[in-house]
Amino acid sequence: MNLPDTADVVVIGGGITGAATAAAAAARNASVVLIEKETGPAREGSGRAQGSLRVQGRHGSEFPLAQEALRLWAEAVAEADFEFVRGGNLYFCTSEDELPILQHLVSQAHTAGLAEVQLLDADQVREIMPCATGPFLGAMWSPVDAQCQPEKGTELYIRRAEKSGAHIGFGVKATRLVENRGRIVAVDTTVGRVHAGAVVAAAGVWTPHLARTVGLRIPIMAVIMSELETRPVEPLFQQTIRAFGFGARQRPNGRVVVSAGLNAKVTHSVTLADLSGVRYWLPRAMSFRNNVKVAVDIAGIMRQLRHRSVLSTDLVPHESPEPPCDRPLVHSALDRLAAVVPDLKGVAPVRYWGGLIDLTPDGLPVIDGQVGPDGLTVITGLSGHGFTLGPVLGEIACDLALNGHTNRDIEPFRLSRYRGKVSQPEMMI
Repeated sequence: MNLPDTADVVVIGGGITGAATAAAAAARNASVVLIEKETGPAREGSGRAQGSLRVQGRHGSEFPLAQEALRLWAEAVAEADFEFVRGGNLYFCTSEDELPILQHLVSQAHTAGLAEVQLLDADQVREIMPCATGPFLGAMWSPVDAQCQPEKGTELYIRRAEKSGAHIGFGVKATRLVENRGRIVAVDTTVGRVHAGAVVAAAGVWTPHLARTVGLRIPIMAVIMSELETRPVEPLFQQTIRAFGFGARQRPNGRVVVSAGLNAKVTHSVTLADLSGVRYWLPRAMSFRNNVKVAVDIAGIMRQLRHRSVLSTDLVPHESPEPPCDRPLVHSALDRLAAVVPDLKGVAPVRYWGGLIDLTPDGLPVIDGQVGPDGLTVITGLSGHGFTLGPVLGEIACDLALNGHTNRDIEPFRLSRYRGKVSQPEMMI
C-alpha cells in the first residue's frame, strides 16, 4: 500500500464518520489520507447498522445534528443509489406501560421544534401502514425520517472522498499517534509513518486503544447487536419501525431487516479492560442487567496478559473476526414483528449478522477537538444510533481538523463531561 508521507488531515476509520470526514476535508482542498484496518469500508459498525435514518427518539442534544444529517443524506441521492427511502418512522406501542415513554419522547421532539412528530392511535397508524393488522395500541410517528442500505451509503462517501483527491488505505492499521511538544504530528501505521497537520480518530470500538498512545482515556464498552434479513416478500411498508422487542425496515428489494428494537439485548465479552472503567459502567450495568448477555473472553484476557496492557494497538486485530449473532433473540424479534404485521408470519431469514457497537456510559457520542495533543479530533461512542449522524459528523470533524472549531453545538458531547457525575441513558440502545 503506497500512501503519501504527509497529509493535511489523516482520518483513522473507514466507517460512515471517517468516510464523511475524508470527503468533507478533501472537498475543501485539504490533502487527506484515510486509513482503515479492514479490507474495505463499513466492515464493523457502520455497515452492520439497521439502516434507519431517524430524527425522532433521540436525546435532545442530538436533534439539530440529526436534522442536518438527514438533509445531507437526502441531497446525496443525486450522486448514487444507496436505497434511500423517505418513508417516515413509527415507534409502536404494544403495551400500556410503554405509553408514558412514547409520550415523553413526543414532548421532547416538540420542545426541539419537531412539530410533525405525533402520537397516533392504532387506527391512525393503519392508515399510514395498512399491513399492520395485528394487535397494538398506537405509535409515535415521524413522517420525515428515512432509511438506506448502510454499506452503500458509506461507500458513497468513500467514492466522494476519492473523487476529491483523498488517498484511501484499506488493510492499513494505525499503530500509534505521534505527538511533539503538545501537538499531533504523525500517525504510525503498519505501512509506515504518515506526517499529519491534523488527525481525526473515528475508529469505533478501537478508538480508546489508539487514544491511549497519547495518554487519553475514553470510556467505551464494545457490545454486539444482532440482526437478520429475510427472503424477499411483497412490498408491505416503507416506514422504519421501532418497538420494545423488535425493529425493522423493508428494503426496496423486498427483504426485511429485523433487529431486537428498543432497549435491545446486547452481548458483551468481559476482559480485564472492564476493570479500568468500572466506576462508569457499574451503575449502567445494574440498571440494564437484563439487557446485557455477558460472556468472559478468556482468549482476550490472555492476550492482555501477554501484552501487559488492556489498551494497546497491539490488541487491535488487523481484521476483525465475524461477531456472533444471537439467533434466538432476532428470531423472537421477527415473531414479535409478525404479530403486528401478520403477512410476515413464516417468512424465512436468509442472513444473520452481529455488529460492533461503541457504547458510552451515558449513551451519547464523544465529539471533541480539544482533547489530548493539539490537532487531534476524536469521534466515537455513537452507541448504536450514530449511522444517521455520519454526514454531519464528517462536517464537524472537518471543521475541527482544519479550523480548530465548529459552529455546531458539540458541548454536550465533549469528553470532559465524564469528570463529573455521569447521567444514565433511558434505554440500553
